[in-house]
Amino acid sequence: MGIPSSEFESHLKDLTFPVAVAVSGGPDSLALLHLTHAYALKKKKQIFALTVNHGLRHNSEKEALFVKKIAEGKGIPHVILNWIEDKPFSRIQEKAREARYHLLLKWCKDNAIPTLLLGHHQQDQEETFWLRLFSGSGLDGLTGMKYRIEREGILVVRPFLFFSKERLKATLIAEKQGWIEDPSNKNTTYFRGRFRSFAEKEGLSKARLLNVMTKLQEDADFIQNSLKEALHQTVHLFEEGYFSIQNEAFEKLHPALAKRMISFLVRWFSKDSYPPRSTQVGEILKKLKTTKAFTSGGAYWIPQATEILVLREVAAMEGMISLSKLEKPFLWDNRFWVDPLLKNQVSKEETFLAPLGAHSFPKEKIISSIPPSVWPTLPALLAKGKIVSIPHFCYNIDKDENQRKFFYLKPLFYDSLMFTI
Repeated sequence: MGIPSSEFESHLKDLTFPVAVAVSGGPDSLALLHLTHAYALKKKKQIFALTVNHGLRHNSEKEALFVKKIAEGKGIPHVILNWIEDKPFSRIQEKAREARYHLLLKWCKDNAIPTLLLGHHQQDQEETFWLRLFSGSGLDGLTGMKYRIEREGILVVRPFLFFSKERLKATLIAEKQGWIEDPSNKNTTYFRGRFRSFAEKEGLSKARLLNVMTKLQEDADFIQNSLKEALHQTVHLFEEGYFSIQNEAFEKLHPALAKRMISFLVRWFSKDSYPPRSTQVGEILKKLKTTKAFTSGGAYWIPQATEILVLREVAAMEGMISLSKLEKPFLWDNRFWVDPLLKNQVSKEETFLAPLGAHSFPKEKIISSIPPSVWPTLPALLAKGKIVSIPHFCYNIDKDENQRKFFYLKPLFYDSLMFTI
C-alpha cells in the first residue's frame, strides 16, 4: 500500500517554507519529492530539490541528471551539489555522508532555506541502531536518527522514519515513476550491505526493535531533562562566551550526569557533529580534580577554589574574516551571532573580525569586570593589522560607537543536546 497524502501530511507539522528536499534518485527520496511537491502545491508554497553528486561512481553524474529531469518536469527548481574534494580511500561511506550533510546544510544557509527534508525510512532507522550498537554507541546513539533536529540553524526533518521502504516503492509504482537502485546498498564491503543481507535471511523482528528504540528514547529524554536542570543549577553562561561551573553543585552530581555535562560544554564550543569520546571526557574530569589549568576539546579549563572557568581555547578559535563580505547574520567561532550591519560602523579601511588573542592594545584604558583570562577569547576588529575595536569592552579608537550591540551570544541550549544526524 502506498502512502496517501493525508497520512504523509500528518508528519509535516509546523514546517517553515521554503523547503529543500534532498533527492538521490532512490525510491525513498523520490517518494519524498513526490509527496512534498503535492503538499506544496496544495499550500501554494515553494520547494527546491537538491542532489549531491559524490563522484564516487562512474554514473553518478548521470543519476544526478536523472533526478534533475524528474524535478524540473514537476516545475521544481533543482540544484546539483558536487563534492569536489579528493575522495577518501577509507571510511568512504562515513566521509561521503559527512560531505553530503555539509553541502546540503551550506546550500540551505546560503540561500536562506529554513527547512531540509531527508528521506530516511524505517529500515534505515533499524540499521542505524545496529550500526551504532556494534560501534559501541551510548544511549543517545541507540535512540536512532531524530525525526526533527536543528543543525546549524536549519530544521532537518525525516517524515519517513515511520514508513517502510515497501510503502515508499508502492507510492512510486502507483505514480508509474521509476527510480535508481544504489548498488552500495547490497555491497557487503560496507556494514549496511552486510546487515541487510543478514536481516533478510534471519527475519529480524522490526516491531520488537522499534519497541526497544522507543523505550531507549524515553530514557534518553528523561536524562536530557535532568541534564538541563543540572546545567541551570550548576553552570553560568556569560555574555562574553565563557562558562563558570560551581564546584559544590558539580561535585554532588551523579557521575553519569557529570560526564554528560562536560560533553555538553565541549560541544557548545565545538563545531564537531559528534560528541567527544568518553575517554576524553574521563580525562577532563580527572584533570578537574587538580588545580592546574589545561586545554581539551577546544576549551581552556581553569579549576579554582569555588568554581571552574571554562573558556574558548584561543588556538582553536576561528580566524580572520573580512567585514566587507558580510551579507547576513553568521555564527562566529560557534559562539556569537554577528549582525552584518556591523560593517557599516567601521572605517573605510578594510576591517577584519578576529580573536583578540595576543594583539596589543592599550590595556590601561580598559575598565572591565571580565576576567583577564577571558580577554584573548573575545572578538576584536582589526585594520592594517592593528586593533581598532574590542566590542565587549566598548573600546573603539575612532569613536564612542557601541559595537557590542552587533554581537549576540549563542543560546545555551542551541542544538548541542541533540545527537548527530
